[in-house]
Formats: sequence, C-alpha cells, structure tokens
Amino acid sequence: MAIEHSEETLPIREISRLTGVNSVTLRAWERRYGLIKPLRTHKGHRLYRKEDVELIKKIQAWLARGLAIGKISELLDPNQFSYELNVENVWQSYLDELLALMSELNLGKLEAWFNQLFSVYPADIITDQLIVPALEHLELSVYGNATKKSILVNRVSEYLLMLTQRQRQSAKRERVAIIQLTAETNSLLNVMLHYGLTTSQFKSELLGLSTTNEMLFAVNQLGLNGIVIYNNACSSLGDFQKELQLFSQKIDKPIIVAGSVAAAVHADYPSHVSILRTGGLQTVFATLSHIFPADKKSGEVGA
Repeated sequence: MAIEHSEETLPIREISRLTGVNSVTLRAWERRYGLIKPLRTHKGHRLYRKEDVELIKKIQAWLARGLAIGKISELLDPNQFSYELNVENVWQSYLDELLALMSELNLGKLEAWFNQLFSVYPADIITDQLIVPALEHLELSVYGNATKKSILVNRVSEYLLMLTQRQRQSAKRERVAIIQLTAETNSLLNVMLHYGLTTSQFKSELLGLSTTNEMLFAVNQLGLNGIVIYNNACSSLGDFQKELQLFSQKIDKPIIVAGSVAAAVHADYPSHVSILRTGGLQTVFATLSHIFPADKKSGEVGA
C-alpha cells in the first residue's frame, strides 16, 4: 500500500545515516534477499520504519559474526532468531577466495568479485573480517606477496575512491578528517574508513600523514568537527605518544585514536580523546555515532 512520508517513516538516505549501510546495499538486501520490506510512496520512493532500523542492526550483527547474507532470511522468524546460534564463519571462505584470486592475479575477476561483495556487505564489516586478515597474510615473506599486496591495495583503493566520489555530494553529517601520525602504513584501511564514513553521510576528508600544525590549519580552513587518527604502525611509540599529546593539547575537537598502535598507547589524554585499544572499523564507527548521534533530520525522499 502506498503511503506519504511522515514523522513515523524515514527515507533511504536517513536510514543510511542511522545505520551506516549504503543505499545500494539496502536495495540489494530488499531485492535479492527479501530481508527488508520498506513501505512505498505513491511515486515509488522507499520509506522505512523504526522497526526497519532495528532489523538492519540485527542483520549487521549477524554479518559481523560470520553468517552468510543468504542465510539471514532463515532467521527472521522471531521464534528462531537467537544470538546463541552457532554460526559457520563465511568470512574464512571469502578470505580463501580472495587469496586465490590474488595468487592468479586475475584482475578482471577480482574487480567483479569486490563489486559483488561491496554491494551486499557494509565497509566496516568487510574491513574487519576480510581486508585486515588478507593484508596480514600478504605481509608474510613469501615469494610474490609484495606484488599481490600492492595490487590489492591499489585496485581496491581506486575502486573505493570512485564509489566515495559518487556518494560524497549527498553527505550531510559532520566533517571528519582521517589522518596518521609519524608513519603512513596500510593506506587501504584508511581508504576503507573514508568510504565507510561517506556511506554514513559524514563529510569525510582523507588527509594521510599529518602533523599538529598541519591539522590546526585543516581544522580552521575545513571546519573539521572531529579527527580519526588511524595508525597500524609508527616510527616509534614514544614519538607517536609525544605527537598525540601535543595534538590533544592544541586541538580541542573530538579525536579518535584507532588501529594497532592504539592498543599500545598508555599515556593519559584529555577527555576529548578516545583511545580505541580494541576493535576495528566497527568500533570506530560506533564511537563516532556516539559522539555525533545521527539524529533524524529532514531531507529529500530518495528511491
């Protein structure tokens, strides 16, 4: 039944902002898998209810635990849905597939494979469950791994930056910069974060390696609302903590420190600095959503 947009319903852009799941993925969950059944306006635009938001969050939780997207429809019966259910981790299968594609260096097939993956899974889950383990595997001193890693990083980065450019014009949330301190490594993870933030409709700026003075300029000129420092390596932990201390003293915007280096940070910092010592991109997204709640805002109804 067609209805009109009201305070009780949300257009697809608002659902993306609230959940971090982009509109392409939401449509795939509806059309291919029948997981979500939005209402429709007389013009055919999708409208979602509060219970749809909760359902999407449940779906994300299952995906993060390793359940294949095609299996979730079996669990939507309230009498069967249980967080105690044993789940076979589909991400190990995806990792095996990805490593096989990298061994073949079948770039055409690799692009098609990622296109399928990104159409049905959120970026933070793909990063934590697939990209991070793949990069760790390709760090091993094995013949050909350096080439495979370079190709994986470059091809996926190019693909995600293209997708990000398409979506960033509709971003309406706070402006957040993604940077690294003292050493620039694993740029793909920063690109993944950049794409995921844009999907969640943050105005994301990917700035790479930066310093306190450069960020003071960026905060003033770009009107930054927050900063994510994402480092999986650093030149030295002492230098990193020293720079972070200076950073937190001169910049009073919310600062999130994440990545492998965050687990080793022991110094105390002001209250506007959040050190995420555990978790991956999903934890970064959850922290940003806590700092900058995705309150319902009026917006154009999209299809």
